[in-house]
Amino acid sequence: MLIELRKLKIIKALSDETPCYTAEIWIDGALAFLASNRGHGAADDYRQVGALTEHAVNAWLRAHRPTRTFHGHTFEPDMEHEVARLMDEAEQTVLLRRRLRTHVITIEDGDVYTYPLKGRPAAALMSAIRARKAGVEFLNETGAAGLRRAVQLLMAKADLADADRTDPA
Repeated sequence: MLIELRKLKIIKALSDETPCYTAEIWIDGALAFLASNRGHGAADDYRQVGALTEHAVNAWLRAHRPTRTFHGHTFEPDMEHEVARLMDEAEQTVLLRRRLRTHVITIEDGDVYTYPLKGRPAAALMSAIRARKAGVEFLNETGAAGLRRAVQLLMAKADLADADRTDPA
């Protein structure tokens, strides 16, 4: 099951306790739900517009996605967590794409690094990095595929950090 968010709009000014957003949820290439949250701490709203039900999607997610640990608590996968993960991916992608204008971004040994241009040409900085390090992947050259890999690495690192945190209580 391929779950995608389309027409995602996050309204940061109205986000209080939860992200205020609207989006379309597409599953396997078909519009399935209209999703939204008003940003005041309530659960997400899903309006079914396709054949799949929220219960069916949640059952599939429980069978095919791993549980997540956050601050010492374990959460079963469901549509709300999947949408939150997809929103995080979208925000990371936008952030990296914006940063590509003023930085050289690399994937080195499974980590993502940024090097500010500081007025230098990107090609000169990349050749200097290549001279010092072998096997570096430059997001400035790899396009969308490299950007997806970098976002996946950043999301995996964030998940590990979340799993290691414990509640301060």
